[in-house]
Amino acid sequence: MMIPHGLFAINKPRGLSSVTILNKIKKLQTKNKLKLGHGGTLDPLASGVLVIGVNDGCKRLQEYINCNKTYEAIGILGLATDTYDSEGKIIATGPTKHITKEYISQIISKFTGDIMQVPPLYSALRMEGRRLYEYAREGLSLPKDLQPRSVRINSLSLLNFMTNASYPTFKIRVECGRGTYIRSLVHDIGKELGSAAYVVELIRIQQGNFILKENTLEWDECSNLNNIFEALNKN
Repeated sequence: MMIPHGLFAINKPRGLSSVTILNKIKKLQTKNKLKLGHGGTLDPLASGVLVIGVNDGCKRLQEYINCNKTYEAIGILGLATDTYDSEGKIIATGPTKHITKEYISQIISKFTGDIMQVPPLYSALRMEGRRLYEYAREGLSLPKDLQPRSVRINSLSLLNFMTNASYPTFKIRVECGRGTYIRSLVHDIGKELGSAAYVVELIRIQQGNFILKENTLEWDECSNLNNIFEALNKN
């Protein structure tokens, strides 16, 4: 079988890391090893569009790392964790009775445009040769403080605000530039609301020309190489 080159995208399921996805696909092709890469990692907690390059297609992945991305996220209010998501330990609490849908809409308007953002400690960024999450998992102090970085939020809208549970939740849609951490965004929104917040659900809806459910493969379709090669030919 001729091994094609190119790009395709999958709907990454929640619970699998981006690297695990690549390794599982590589095992499907035993005769001719596939060179695979992805165009920007998704946290294991997250689902949605993951762009994958095959062989020479990997040369184009930088375009997708640099391009705008769209996410939908659900945040829970009143609690903060060390990972900024539901996989971490609760490290802070905050009041929520004062928070309304109108108040959230008012606050999130402050987070559009060019903003300064501190990356999560549990992230794949490197500091002095090691991933940040490696320091965190080993209980080691960072060699230096994490510095805020400039990121671009093109648009940010409130989709829903729910108060029918023990802690209220809110759902946002974010179109952003390279290097934006949605976990940090939700964490910072919680602080700006005079409370606390962390991400309980995160979906990447679009990355460049790849749109979830429109031109992405479902994960179970990726067990058949023919589906992958057909998707490569379309892109």
